[in-house]
Amino acid sequence: MVNPSTSVFSPTHVDHPSVLVSGASFAGLATAYWMTTLGYRVTVIELASGLRRGGTPVDIEGETIGILSRMGMMEAVRAKALPPRGLEFKDEEDATLGGLTAASGPDDPSGLRYEIHRNDLLDILFESIDGVVEILFGRSLSQLEDGPAGVAVTFSDGSRGDYALVLGCDGNRSNTRELVFGDSDSSSYFMGGYFYLRVVPETGMLPANKTQIFSVPGLTAMLNGYEDRTDIALAFRSDRQIDYDYRDKEQQRRLIHDHFDGLGWKVPAMLAHVDTDGDFYFDRANQIRMKRWSKGRVALVGDAGYCVSPVAGMGGSMALIGAARLADALRRHPGDHATAFQEYEDKLRPFVEEVQERAAIDGMSLLFPADELEVAERDRKLREGIINL
Repeated sequence: MVNPSTSVFSPTHVDHPSVLVSGASFAGLATAYWMTTLGYRVTVIELASGLRRGGTPVDIEGETIGILSRMGMMEAVRAKALPPRGLEFKDEEDATLGGLTAASGPDDPSGLRYEIHRNDLLDILFESIDGVVEILFGRSLSQLEDGPAGVAVTFSDGSRGDYALVLGCDGNRSNTRELVFGDSDSSSYFMGGYFYLRVVPETGMLPANKTQIFSVPGLTAMLNGYEDRTDIALAFRSDRQIDYDYRDKEQQRRLIHDHFDGLGWKVPAMLAHVDTDGDFYFDRANQIRMKRWSKGRVALVGDAGYCVSPVAGMGGSMALIGAARLADALRRHPGDHATAFQEYEDKLRPFVEEVQERAAIDGMSLLFPADELEVAERDRKLREGIINL
């Protein structure tokens, strides 16, 4: 059970200015929570008709544990935490090349890392603001007019509103970023690959609480096994961006087949799931790298401003960290959003850039080696036991 009373913040703004949060995923829900504890009147809008469910589990570690503790949510997270998972790198004959044993788990009070299903963390965050903030589904931003006293907002349904601050928490393809900063393609850093992800009921392809990875130059297949489900991931490297329609699922399936047909290991069984009906995620491996995360009274949080990519394994954590860091800055500078936004960026940017650089170089070569040299180097590290994830 979430206990908001354990928050380190208490309302400080007696005039209760209004804040608009665009996006209702981790970044948006966490930002709404913190803005409420600061005394703002919060409205959350979300283009989808409800919370965006699905996706792979989220790692909770380091600073994120402290943040969720401050939010009064760690007890709920521990209650939903998954058993620890081991990692194995496989060859085509399914022999194990090396890997990592399972780390400490949810029953170990000294554990430094937890894993929780994405939907469970989403529900915990939503519970903390449900009935406290206004949440409008099926609505997005159409126009923003930033002025000295506030931001005049026009919504996709034609309605309007005025807000002291607008916080864009609407993901990698952020509409807020596009409206405020213009050409969003200039902020997208292509990491040289594409990936497919689907969550299906337990397949029997691998034991529960296990991750297995198989790679040949330019191609990687990965399975995450849980008690009741299996994550199927297929990734291919590309030195150029591919022109495809993100709404055309059949085209995306063909791209996966074009690259993975004929590959060994468990790939044929994985491709059988690619061909069945059901939701999946396909996208380029990219990061969002911006010169600034704020402009006027608008600021970006999480993937909208600094997506680190799934390769980093920190998307959910970075959203929670960003929301908390922004709230910390606003608490220290009440009534001075410009100073708060600058402090938020100055203090968080070095960490973001470190994570992004590590993912773009070490993460890609380890998890998705592009050529024979990268495969050989990864295998050497496996033999010598110096893999670090």
